[in-house]
Amino acid sequence: MKSSLITTAILAGLLAQVLYGQETKNEKAASEAKPAAPPTMKLYEVPVARETSSQPPEEVADYFKITQTQDAKERVELIEAFLKQYPESRHASTLYQMATASYQQLNNYEKMVEHGEKTLQALPASPATLSVLALAYAYHGEADKALDRASRSISVLEKLTVPANVDPARFMAERNQYLASNYASMGSASLTKFEEARKARRDKEAAVAPAVAAGAAGIRPAPAKGSSKPAEPAAVAASELLPPDSPEVIALAKAQGYFTRSLELNPDYDFARFQIGIVYAYQNKGEQALESFARTVALNGSFADMARQNLEAIYKVTHKNSLEGLEDFIAKFKTQPAPTQEGQK
Repeated sequence: MKSSLITTAILAGLLAQVLYGQETKNEKAASEAKPAAPPTMKLYEVPVARETSSQPPEEVADYFKITQTQDAKERVELIEAFLKQYPESRHASTLYQMATASYQQLNNYEKMVEHGEKTLQALPASPATLSVLALAYAYHGEADKALDRASRSISVLEKLTVPANVDPARFMAERNQYLASNYASMGSASLTKFEEARKARRDKEAAVAPAVAAGAAGIRPAPAKGSSKPAEPAAVAASELLPPDSPEVIALAKAQGYFTRSLELNPDYDFARFQIGIVYAYQNKGEQALESFARTVALNGSFADMARQNLEAIYKVTHKNSLEGLEDFIAKFKTQPAPTQEGQK
């Protein structure tokens, strides 16, 4: 009974805010109910404009102005005007990449994706652009695109060697940060795959069984798009009683593996830490979910508030509807090192 209550508490609406979302491309990139998508690293350093005899003086001046502009909104306006006026400019690929970074700052999903994909047309092996697009696609529920861009980025990153005159420690730290972002994107995409598989199964079951029988089996329909009412939880864990080769179980297992790898590379990555807590909750692993959410709260990043809501829901179920001792439980993770892969098994 306790294990069922854990799933009930978690799935009763708190997880509805999580970012393996169901929003469409026409909806906002982030709502007031959830934080913005976690940032990736800075895409690149803007190169200094160089005058050459092959460039008109006006083009050189306009490009230089863009490189000196710090405000993201003003920068994208200048870039859009430049690309319209000089469509064949030698700086086009650089400006597409710059616009991708700027639109990311402005939380403009559509324009960021537009310029990111144009960047890939010129620089198909750019791990930074691939990483940014993977995270954006994962955040907006476009799982297949997220998996493609992230896997391509990982393939490039794993083949990189330390350049000459570059500090190896710094190089590896930055490389690992990119890798962690990409594995987290793949984990988030796998959660979307899980949601899609679960919805498909429920729709199929609802089509062949009377509504009363479906209700007795613990199956509940998801709320309508835009509804403020949370989905009613199932009486059992999301992956419980399903065959091991079912799409839902496989998707959750993949998500756990990807988030675990992300955290191996960056133990303090709050996005991955929070998301793996969601996976554990769906798998009905109460202790692991508690620890993951507590560690996310202790990191005090952009996912801390949502992690606390989920943490309190599970904690009450496992502590006789009391929060006594919760703060002490969180406090121990503020100094305790994050677990390794062996420690999580």
